[in-house]
Amino acid sequence: MKYLNKIMLTSLAVLALSSCNDDENANTTYTTSVKPVVSVTAQSATSIIEGDRILVTLETNTTYKEDMHFKLELDSGTGTNGDYFVGDADGAEFGATSLDDGFGASGYKITFPAYAESHSFYINATKDLLAEGSENIRFRLSSTDNGNGLLANGDNEYIDLEIENYSSDYLGIIVDWSSIVSFKTLNQYDVDPVTFEDITDADNVVVEHNDEDVCGLADIDFWLAGANAQRWTGDCPEEWTEHNGNLEVLADGTYELWSDLWAFDLPLTADDNEIMIGGFSFPVHVTIAKTGTFDTTFTIPSVYSTLDIASADGGDGSRMLATIEVAGGNYTVYDANGELVAAE
Repeated sequence: MKYLNKIMLTSLAVLALSSCNDDENANTTYTTSVKPVVSVTAQSATSIIEGDRILVTLETNTTYKEDMHFKLELDSGTGTNGDYFVGDADGAEFGATSLDDGFGASGYKITFPAYAESHSFYINATKDLLAEGSENIRFRLSSTDNGNGLLANGDNEYIDLEIENYSSDYLGIIVDWSSIVSFKTLNQYDVDPVTFEDITDADNVVVEHNDEDVCGLADIDFWLAGANAQRWTGDCPEEWTEHNGNLEVLADGTYELWSDLWAFDLPLTADDNEIMIGGFSFPVHVTIAKTGTFDTTFTIPSVYSTLDIASADGGDGSRMLATIEVAGGNYTVYDANGELVAAE
């Protein structure tokens, strides 16, 4: 009898506790985190000229304890990724993304700072050499990376911008020798690269070098004879343009464009007595322009080869690439053979 009473008392206690828990659960209110909603609230201009920029302002309906990440990218229109960039107040590009970053197509990562009520960024219109019409671009802003913020108009906000062509009388020249090559070299071992023992009779080894960019192998400079226009920075391509501060207006006359193969450095290992098997030649691509008014780009095949001795090594790396005739301010461009390339 006592045993049964204990069972009954225990059951009643469990029932009472269960009832209390049910009452507590019924009176408990659970809250979920609501993400901030961000809007594009200001755009300083809807139409600008190449070289200018606009300021875009974002505002949030509530501050957040962490940064909020967004992505700006091209959505539609007649422009390309080369027509704009996102920059800071000093005009320096920042936040560029690519497929390798895991953010999809090329664009820019916009970081809305923690606890901030608003955030602004600049969209800069790239000033180029090309003579072209106005471009209309639609940008898409979307939440990305940490996904802490939402956008007021759903998944995306849109920013529309017209970019008008910039033009001047300033000379523009670009010399580019980028091209992809593959070649073979031969390791003629004289000694073991580890033990340094004489292994003159060892088998030679052929090494394949695939998809090498000539930009990384050669250093080419250029100058325009008769004008104050020359570049030898070590960059590839080398550029003389108004956009990088080089201001030169060509008077009427005839000017010859020359290049110089200053250095050529193949990836050969001296310890392995490595030599090239055969060789290759490579082209030079030339752009000549009067900024935003006239431009032409042409390729000169096989300007240089691996048999050429660079100027830095005591050779003569100079080659004439083109001739520019200026009459009445208008350009006529001929190649090194005197053939007409283009005329303004």
